[in-house]
Amino acid sequence: YYEIIPIFSYIFLKAKCQTCKCHLPISLLINEILGIILLILAYSLSQNFYDFLFLSLFLFNLFLLSLIDIKLKAVPQILLWSAFLFAFFYAFRESEILHFLIFKEFSGGFLLNAFSFGGFVFLLKSLVFFLMNFRKKDEILENLGDADIIIMSCIGGILGFEYGFLVLLIASILTLPFFIFFKIKAIKEQELAMIPFLNIAFVAVLFYKNLGLF
Repeated sequence: YYEIIPIFSYIFLKAKCQTCKCHLPISLLINEILGIILLILAYSLSQNFYDFLFLSLFLFNLFLLSLIDIKLKAVPQILLWSAFLFAFFYAFRESEILHFLIFKEFSGGFLLNAFSFGGFVFLLKSLVFFLMNFRKKDEILENLGDADIIIMSCIGGILGFEYGFLVLLIASILTLPFFIFFKIKAIKEQELAMIPFLNIAFVAVLFYKNLGLF
Protein backbone atom coordinates (compact mmCIF):
# COMPACT_ATOMS: atom_id res chain seq x y z
CA TYR A 1 0.00 0.00 0.00
CA TYR A 2 2.92 2.36 0.62
CA GLU A 3 3.68 2.35 -3.11
CA ILE A 4 0.93 4.90 -3.68
CA ILE A 5 2.01 7.29 -0.91
CA PRO A 6 3.81 10.28 -2.46
CA ILE A 7 7.44 10.92 -1.44
CA PHE A 8 7.52 8.12 1.17
CA SER A 9 7.06 5.43 -1.49
CA TYR A 10 10.15 6.71 -3.31
CA ILE A 11 12.16 6.59 -0.07
CA PHE A 12 10.88 3.21 1.13
CA LEU A 13 11.49 1.60 -2.27
CA LYS A 14 14.97 3.17 -2.41
CA ALA A 15 14.29 4.66 -5.85
CA LYS A 16 13.51 1.27 -7.39
CA CYS A 17 10.35 -0.30 -8.76
CA GLN A 18 9.19 -3.08 -6.45
CA THR A 19 8.11 -5.26 -9.38
CA CYS A 20 10.88 -4.95 -11.97
CA LYS A 21 13.59 -3.35 -9.79
CA CYS A 22 14.18 -0.64 -12.38
CA HIS A 23 15.64 2.63 -11.15
CA LEU A 24 13.13 5.42 -10.60
CA PRO A 25 14.36 8.85 -11.72
CA ILE A 26 14.78 11.58 -9.11
CA SER A 27 12.42 13.73 -11.17
CA LEU A 28 9.51 11.64 -9.84
CA LEU A 29 10.35 12.63 -6.27
CA ILE A 30 10.79 16.28 -7.23
CA ASN A 31 7.43 16.31 -9.03
CA GLU A 32 5.69 14.81 -6.00
CA ILE A 33 7.22 17.45 -3.71
CA LEU A 34 6.19 20.23 -6.08
CA GLY A 35 2.68 18.78 -6.26
CA ILE A 36 2.32 18.91 -2.48
CA ILE A 37 3.61 22.50 -2.46
CA LEU A 38 0.97 23.43 -5.06
CA LEU A 39 -1.76 21.83 -2.93
CA ILE A 40 -0.63 23.78 0.13
CA LEU A 41 -0.54 26.98 -1.91
CA ALA A 42 -4.05 26.38 -3.29
CA TYR A 43 -5.38 25.67 0.20
CA SER A 44 -3.81 28.80 1.67
CA LEU A 45 -5.28 30.98 -1.10
CA SER A 46 -8.79 29.50 -1.06
CA GLN A 47 -11.76 30.74 0.95
CA ASN A 48 -13.86 27.62 0.44
CA PHE A 49 -13.72 24.12 -1.01
CA TYR A 50 -15.01 25.28 -4.40
CA ASP A 51 -12.09 27.69 -4.85
CA PHE A 52 -9.63 25.10 -3.53
CA LEU A 53 -10.88 22.45 -5.95
CA PHE A 54 -10.65 24.47 -9.15
CA LEU A 55 -7.49 26.37 -8.21
CA SER A 56 -5.81 23.02 -7.44
CA LEU A 57 -6.99 21.57 -10.74
CA PHE A 58 -5.73 24.62 -12.63
CA LEU A 59 -2.32 24.55 -10.90
CA PHE A 60 -1.87 20.82 -11.51
CA ASN A 61 -3.00 21.19 -15.12
CA LEU A 62 -0.52 24.02 -15.62
CA PHE A 63 2.21 21.94 -13.98
CA LEU A 64 1.44 18.99 -16.28
CA LEU A 65 1.50 21.28 -19.32
CA SER A 66 4.90 22.56 -18.20
CA LEU A 67 6.34 19.05 -18.01
CA ILE A 68 4.94 18.12 -21.42
CA ASP A 69 6.18 21.37 -22.95
CA ILE A 70 9.69 20.74 -21.62
CA LYS A 71 9.69 17.21 -23.04
CA LEU A 72 7.93 17.66 -26.39
CA LYS A 73 7.95 21.44 -27.03
CA ALA A 74 4.24 21.00 -27.78
CA VAL A 75 1.15 20.42 -25.67
CA PRO A 76 -2.22 18.73 -26.34
CA GLN A 77 -5.22 20.96 -27.00
CA ILE A 78 -7.41 19.08 -24.54
CA LEU A 79 -5.13 20.04 -21.64
CA LEU A 80 -5.00 23.66 -22.78
CA TRP A 81 -8.78 23.98 -22.84
CA SER A 82 -9.07 22.02 -19.61
CA ALA A 83 -6.84 24.66 -18.03
CA PHE A 84 -9.08 27.42 -19.41
CA LEU A 85 -12.17 25.62 -18.07
CA PHE A 86 -10.66 25.24 -14.58
CA ALA A 87 -9.59 28.90 -14.58
CA PHE A 88 -13.10 29.89 -15.67
CA PHE A 89 -14.81 27.98 -12.86
CA TYR A 90 -12.31 29.35 -10.34
CA ALA A 91 -12.43 33.05 -11.24
CA PHE A 92 -15.82 33.55 -12.94
CA ARG A 93 -18.56 35.30 -10.97
CA GLU A 94 -22.28 35.34 -11.76
CA SER A 95 -22.33 39.13 -11.54
CA GLU A 96 -20.44 39.25 -14.85
CA ILE A 97 -23.40 37.74 -16.71
CA LEU A 98 -25.95 39.83 -14.83
CA HIS A 99 -24.08 43.03 -15.64
CA PHE A 100 -23.81 41.99 -19.29
CA LEU A 101 -27.52 41.17 -19.57
CA ILE A 102 -28.53 44.46 -17.95
CA PHE A 103 -25.98 46.89 -19.37
CA LYS A 104 -24.99 44.94 -22.52
CA GLU A 105 -21.29 45.16 -21.66
CA PHE A 106 -18.72 43.36 -19.56
CA SER A 107 -17.48 45.12 -16.44
CA GLY A 108 -14.25 43.49 -15.35
CA GLY A 109 -14.29 39.87 -14.28
CA PHE A 110 -12.81 36.73 -15.78
CA LEU A 111 -14.25 36.92 -19.29
CA LEU A 112 -13.26 40.52 -20.02
CA ASN A 113 -9.78 40.08 -18.53
CA ALA A 114 -9.19 36.76 -20.30
CA PHE A 115 -10.32 37.96 -23.73
CA SER A 116 -8.61 41.35 -23.58
CA PHE A 117 -5.32 40.00 -22.24
CA GLY A 118 -5.35 37.08 -24.69
CA GLY A 119 -5.86 39.55 -27.54
CA PHE A 120 -3.08 41.76 -26.21
CA VAL A 121 -0.63 38.83 -26.05
CA PHE A 122 -1.58 37.73 -29.57
CA LEU A 123 -0.97 41.21 -31.00
CA LEU A 124 2.28 41.56 -29.06
CA LYS A 125 3.61 38.20 -30.26
CA SER A 126 2.53 38.97 -33.82
CA LEU A 127 4.33 42.33 -33.75
CA VAL A 128 7.53 40.86 -32.30
CA PHE A 129 7.41 37.98 -34.78
CA PHE A 130 6.93 40.42 -37.66
CA LEU A 131 9.84 42.62 -36.59
CA MET A 132 12.15 39.63 -36.10
CA ASN A 133 11.36 38.33 -39.59
CA PHE A 134 10.95 41.65 -41.40
CA ARG A 135 13.70 40.93 -43.93
CA LYS A 136 12.44 37.45 -44.80
CA LYS A 137 9.90 38.71 -47.29
CA ASP A 138 10.18 35.80 -49.72
CA GLU A 139 10.03 33.05 -47.11
CA ILE A 140 6.99 31.33 -45.70
CA LEU A 141 7.10 31.88 -41.95
CA GLU A 142 5.71 29.38 -39.48
CA ASN A 143 2.46 30.22 -37.72
CA LEU A 144 2.33 31.37 -34.15
CA GLY A 145 1.41 28.70 -31.61
CA ASP A 146 -1.73 29.29 -29.58
CA ALA A 147 -0.66 27.45 -26.41
CA ASP A 148 1.00 30.46 -24.77
CA ILE A 149 -1.94 32.70 -25.70
CA ILE A 150 -4.50 30.36 -24.12
CA ILE A 151 -2.42 30.04 -20.95
CA MET A 152 -1.96 33.81 -20.74
CA SER A 153 -5.72 34.25 -21.20
CA CYS A 154 -6.25 32.00 -18.18
CA ILE A 155 -3.68 33.93 -16.16
CA GLY A 156 -5.12 37.29 -17.20
CA GLY A 157 -8.62 36.11 -16.33
CA ILE A 158 -7.56 35.07 -12.84
CA LEU A 159 -5.17 37.90 -11.96
CA GLY A 160 -6.44 40.75 -14.10
CA PHE A 161 -4.67 42.69 -16.86
CA GLU A 162 -2.08 44.43 -14.66
CA TYR A 163 -0.89 41.33 -12.82
CA GLY A 164 -1.17 39.27 -15.98
CA PHE A 165 1.27 41.65 -17.66
CA LEU A 166 3.56 41.29 -14.62
CA VAL A 167 3.51 37.50 -15.07
CA LEU A 168 4.44 37.91 -18.74
CA LEU A 169 7.26 40.30 -17.83
CA ILE A 170 8.71 38.00 -15.14
CA ALA A 171 8.45 34.94 -17.40
CA SER A 172 10.24 36.80 -20.20
CA ILE A 173 13.03 37.86 -17.84
CA LEU A 174 13.45 34.26 -16.65
CA THR A 175 13.97 33.09 -20.23
CA LEU A 176 16.77 35.59 -20.95
CA PRO A 177 19.65 33.51 -19.47
CA PHE A 178 18.64 30.55 -21.64
CA PHE A 179 18.44 32.65 -24.81
CA ILE A 180 21.86 34.12 -24.01
CA PHE A 181 23.25 30.62 -23.46
CA PHE A 182 21.84 29.40 -26.79
CA LYS A 183 23.27 32.48 -28.48
CA ILE A 184 26.74 31.92 -27.03
CA LYS A 185 26.69 28.24 -27.94
CA ALA A 186 25.36 29.10 -31.42
CA ILE A 187 22.43 26.72 -30.97
CA LYS A 188 19.99 27.79 -33.68
CA GLU A 189 17.49 24.93 -33.72
CA GLN A 190 16.91 24.76 -29.97
CA GLU A 191 13.35 25.68 -28.97
CA LEU A 192 12.64 27.03 -25.52
CA ALA A 193 9.52 25.88 -23.69
CA MET A 194 7.64 28.97 -22.49
CA ILE A 195 4.87 27.43 -20.37
CA PRO A 196 7.20 26.42 -17.47
CA PHE A 197 8.34 30.04 -17.11
CA LEU A 198 4.75 31.26 -17.22
CA ASN A 199 3.91 28.68 -14.57
CA ILE A 200 6.68 29.84 -12.24
CA ALA A 201 5.82 33.51 -12.73
CA PHE A 202 2.09 32.89 -12.21
CA VAL A 203 2.58 30.99 -8.95
CA ALA A 204 4.94 33.69 -7.64
CA VAL A 205 2.63 36.59 -8.54
CA LEU A 206 -0.47 34.77 -7.27
CA PHE A 207 1.22 34.07 -3.93
CA TYR A 208 2.63 37.55 -3.38
CA LYS A 209 -0.54 39.25 -4.65
CA ASN A 210 -2.62 37.47 -2.04
CA LEU A 211 -0.09 38.45 0.62
CA GLY A 212 -0.59 42.06 -0.41
CA LEU A 213 3.06 42.52 -1.44
CA PHE A 214 2.22 43.51 -5.04
